[in-house]
Amino acid sequence: METHMETRYEFELLEMIAAPWISQSIYVAVKLGIIDLLTNVTSYKVLAQKVNANPEVLYRVLQGLVSVGIVSEIHLGSFVLTEMGQLLVSGKPGKLSSLALLWGEEFYQAWGNLLETVQTGNTAFDSVYNTNFFEYLRNKPEVARTFNDTMTGLTALLYPKVPNTYDFSSYKRLVDVGGGCGALIGLILKANPSLKGVLFDQSNVVTNANSVLSDYGVLDRCEIVAGDFFEKVPAGGDIYLLSNIIHDWDNDQAVSILKNCRRAIDEQGHLLLVEMVLSNEQEPKLARMTDLNMLVLTGGRERTQEEFTSLLSSSGFTLKRFLPIEQLIYIVEAVPN
Repeated sequence: METHMETRYEFELLEMIAAPWISQSIYVAVKLGIIDLLTNVTSYKVLAQKVNANPEVLYRVLQGLVSVGIVSEIHLGSFVLTEMGQLLVSGKPGKLSSLALLWGEEFYQAWGNLLETVQTGNTAFDSVYNTNFFEYLRNKPEVARTFNDTMTGLTALLYPKVPNTYDFSSYKRLVDVGGGCGALIGLILKANPSLKGVLFDQSNVVTNANSVLSDYGVLDRCEIVAGDFFEKVPAGGDIYLLSNIIHDWDNDQAVSILKNCRRAIDEQGHLLLVEMVLSNEQEPKLARMTDLNMLVLTGGRERTQEEFTSLLSSSGFTLKRFLPIEQLIYIVEAVPN
């Protein structure tokens, strides 16, 4: 029995250590266009010819992806996408193809510098690229497009329940602070026809918002405003929304953003943070690894209920409640104090 337990844990640990092998294989298949081609082409030799790859090496990569359930070898040398693999096709809801590209390139390189971060406290991404993550996106439009596609896709995948979880019907003007290309405010405005909105983000981000808001049919009810939330945010909203913004920053920077929201919000208004909320109990491993990912990329962090309560209090807000959306993802509601 003891030997069996040791072996089981050894193989479990081996899989953890070897995890980058899997993510890099997925990245290569997405980057080369193999995943999209597999919707019509099955022969590995034809695939290799179309993407200018070495046929035998590509065959071995495809067999590796078979082992993790991304593709299936229907007969010798012919492959099709599995149901899981279909989630990587370009343009699919969730756009996990974009996330695979980010993980395979910038994220992968930054995580390689985790040791220095642990030793010094410096943000790994900054050390690798000699600039911070968001400045990097401003200077790399093609990476910014991939990042925005990822955020739009993850919103569709993770947050479709937001309009039904929280009652927006009594509000008049929603300000989405750091709302990216408008995927979440688009969902909310579509579900609340009498609500008007303001999408607020950096100029290089909101320039891509028209098509997203048009797709939701809400462009005529959503004002698009460019700016920096460290300086100020649009005033006059009776409800303010920040989705996956606070986790990008350390406590001092997060307080700075929230204080600007406090200055702008109506006295009877409400603040909503859509964020992962950590617990001190047993959690899915993705939760604490996501916290580390924020450390590596931006110097930010995921937070517990107690940490959100303290952060809001320091910013002029009183916590009202936590509303669960998905596992560990909540709407954190607060009001001005």
